[in-house]
Amino acid sequence: MHFLRLNVDDGFYSQLLSFLNQNHTQVNIVEDVLDDGYPAISKSEARERVTQAVEEYRSGKMKIVPYSQGMDEIDNWLNSL
Repeated sequence: MHFLRLNVDDGFYSQLLSFLNQNHTQVNIVEDVLDDGYPAISKSEARERVTQAVEEYRSGKMKIVPYSQGMDEIDNWLNSL
């Protein structure tokens, strides 16, 4: 058996994966995801963060903005990348 490593464009990835899955008896797929730079957190830490956010929202201490303003802030951030 040979080992082949490919860097595939996101737009073509699903088509390639579909083709390879059709030939699953001849292909062993080992997916490798590049590090996105965000540290992984445990389920318990995620639950804690969500619980804290809900409590902050319910208590009125959370800074909230109108939807349109939030979307404008996101657009501005994306355009700055």
